[in-house]
Amino acid sequence: MTRDDRIKKIIHESARELGDIMVVSPKQAAKDVVKKALGRSVRTKDPLFWPAGMLMLGLSEAAAWCEKKAAAEDASEEDKKYIQVRDAILHALNAHTQLWMEKYQGKLDFVDDALAGVAFVRLYKLTGEEKYKKAADRISAYLEKAPRDSEGAIIYNGERSTNIFADGIGQVSMFYAAYSSLFVGDTEYLDRAVKQVRCFKLYGMDKKSGLNYHGYELLEERANDFGKDAYRSEKKGLLGWGRAYGWLMLGLSETVVYLSEKIGLRGELLNWYRELAFKAIEYQREDGGFSWQLQAVEGHIDMSATGMITYALEQGLNAGIFEDETPVREAILKAQHSMLENSPKGIVTAALSSCDDFGVHYQTYGNYPWGQGAVLMALTTWPVQ
Repeated sequence: MTRDDRIKKIIHESARELGDIMVVSPKQAAKDVVKKALGRSVRTKDPLFWPAGMLMLGLSEAAAWCEKKAAAEDASEEDKKYIQVRDAILHALNAHTQLWMEKYQGKLDFVDDALAGVAFVRLYKLTGEEKYKKAADRISAYLEKAPRDSEGAIIYNGERSTNIFADGIGQVSMFYAAYSSLFVGDTEYLDRAVKQVRCFKLYGMDKKSGLNYHGYELLEERANDFGKDAYRSEKKGLLGWGRAYGWLMLGLSETVVYLSEKIGLRGELLNWYRELAFKAIEYQREDGGFSWQLQAVEGHIDMSATGMITYALEQGLNAGIFEDETPVREAILKAQHSMLENSPKGIVTAALSSCDDFGVHYQTYGNYPWGQGAVLMALTTWPVQ
């Protein structure tokens, strides 16, 4: 079976998972009751929540990949059939968007919905369909009202805490940066993306290792050694958790891709992105993947972290951000091989289960939508073959 045939199987499975993501069997509902009683997280009634958002982003990237393959100058007759695969993907994404707009009245419940917003921007650029632009507009308006801390970082689950999560920062900054591309010459939304990633750079990183914590909370006291009028922060969660690193890199990579020279922070954020990129490569496993905790290179592989980090590396490579591209290309190819090896019959395995809170990581691995979508977007972004 060729590489492309294997990717098509992943596409098919991803579309199937998106179509079924809001379908809850009696057995699953019973499990949710037990998990809720134990204080564990359960599935949400939000059709744009981040597991669905990851599938949507993976499928939107796959649709663009199929279109490029079909339209290539040297496309064979077999390659031209990829336009049919693209149409099937767009049909699946349209059906899920309509489900959200009609059955759920376009309701938005979580900061995490920003990830689906990135997919809407991608789809609007690919199809020109106004409904995707309107969907992205709704998410932008929702984020405007989201609670923020004293430095302007959007709080995750703002009704229940004052914590900043790498998840939320990555999702929101990625959305704002992508959304900014719809407004040529206007840097308002890109500035918002910059604000989010800079907050995490200042308050959520470990100085000694250069890795990020899962999140942080601002304290009332000031700390002049952090910078003029800066606050102190309490770092929270696991240091170097693979998926948190992936979230941060997703937001940062999208932001630096759209930064222009007239924005004074370009150099600072470009250098930080490069640092994080090569830090990730430093911890890449021998089998090409990334572990659930980056430094635990002999620990369990995590396909969700692997897909997210690889995609972020691809974004930077495609934008010409790296001066020395060779190690990045090699890392991407190794990671892609690992992802294909962990996707039998199109089903992405070895993804870490959901995290319930800071430091609460159940060591359960298998097929989850966030692993499925992350791997798909990383396999269809670069290179187009």
